[in-house]
Amino acid sequence: MVFSSAIFLFAFFPLTWAVYTLTPGIRGKNIVLALASLVFYSFGKLAYLPLLMVSILVNWGAGRLLGTLEGRGCRRAVGVAAVAFDLALMGVFKYLDFILENINALLGTAIPAVGIPLPLGISFFTFTALSYVIEVWRKPSNMAKSLLDVTVYIAFFPAILSGPIMGWKAAAPQLRERTCDPARTARGIRRFLVGIAKKLLVADVAGRVVDGVYASAALDARLAWLAAAAYAVQIYFDFAGYSDMAIGVGQTFGFALPENFDRPYTALGLTDFWRRWHMSLTGWFRNYVYMPLVMTRPLQKLYKKWAARYGRRKANKLSILIPMGVVWLLTGLWHGAAWTFVLWGLWHGLFCALEGVGLIRTRGQEKSFWGRCVLHIYTWLVVLLGTVLFRAGSLPVAGRMLAAMFTGWRFTAMGTLTLQRLLTGQSVFCLALGLLLGTVVPPKAFKTPERAKKWAEPASYALALALGVLCVLSMAQSGFAPFVYQQF
Repeated sequence: MVFSSAIFLFAFFPLTWAVYTLTPGIRGKNIVLALASLVFYSFGKLAYLPLLMVSILVNWGAGRLLGTLEGRGCRRAVGVAAVAFDLALMGVFKYLDFILENINALLGTAIPAVGIPLPLGISFFTFTALSYVIEVWRKPSNMAKSLLDVTVYIAFFPAILSGPIMGWKAAAPQLRERTCDPARTARGIRRFLVGIAKKLLVADVAGRVVDGVYASAALDARLAWLAAAAYAVQIYFDFAGYSDMAIGVGQTFGFALPENFDRPYTALGLTDFWRRWHMSLTGWFRNYVYMPLVMTRPLQKLYKKWAARYGRRKANKLSILIPMGVVWLLTGLWHGAAWTFVLWGLWHGLFCALEGVGLIRTRGQEKSFWGRCVLHIYTWLVVLLGTVLFRAGSLPVAGRMLAAMFTGWRFTAMGTLTLQRLLTGQSVFCLALGLLLGTVVPPKAFKTPERAKKWAEPASYALALALGVLCVLSMAQSGFAPFVYQQF
């Protein structure tokens, strides 16, 4: 079941919300959410519901032990075992065939692939579970005594398939106490309608352009750059739309899920881009991978050695390279078990590292108009080239697309016909709208006139309702496509 399906919009969501609203007490409401979340996940594939439940039980049990054991050695053993279990669970289902494929290529063996289908949302609910275990490991008082609380946290249906990834420290207070009044519910529904409009009216139209280019036998620079730009629009509005829908649905139940996007295509540099793109994942890696690596004894010794030789300022810059490299390698792998994702992660990591050590200077450039222009062009170029690796599916396809982007300047009649077929009035309008909404920032000095303020709020609800009607019409005409990030 996906947010943009008729069964969710007209049956599951309204029925769940009605039962939740009529159920008294926070515990009763949490029971409704837990059951609804398990039912929601079952619609993806019932066979993987036991896997989710095992993950919940193991992590809850590990949390109980971490919260009650006092010996440091015992707690460390339980924490390591819990983290290893979560990573192994994700590793078997997501990376086993990838590992076997590379062993066969390296050693010349013929180990058959296991071919296990990837459970929906396993990367997201695994990272959510890890957040709980690690937080209790760090501080026993973070333990949840109730299995119900851990079930709602890990399986919460708005976020289980594609996030946002909410940390346990932010979720725990909301599981114990939250409010949901009509105004909050209305804002949640408005946000949901905006999100589904991003998905159906922009992302899906851009996706058809991208699919058309990748399926075409004729490929030249025009089509290759069009595919890169269209995919940048598709993945942003697809994922940001999902995040808006998840946050909106969460609001109707009284939850405040973390924001996931902050106009990333207006970024001034790759470091700034990743402060704005998939912020919940970036925060997760910062809290649970990057900072712990920085504080490890070997890296601290290395920092002291470099500080004595080069000075503290240069040592600070050099010391980020190792943990940053690990984080970006893991970020690429988290997105998918393929070398294209690994290279995509390292590609972004390379430019973040170059900015971090000062070889690419971004600070100070934003103060001038032309400096901002250069930074925008640089950021867009890196991101667009990265989208090819993210979308291609294999290294040969990525190589073909990248080669066409820089060498495909001999245009053919077939390429022109393909371009004309893909650039319909609807697709041109949606791509232009997507680029405009994704890149234009209202001036800081812009303020809503006093006379218009009293109409702004009702107008926003009317606009959201109109977008909802257009989405229903779009669903009736074209159906819906899966969300991009559900494959992860």
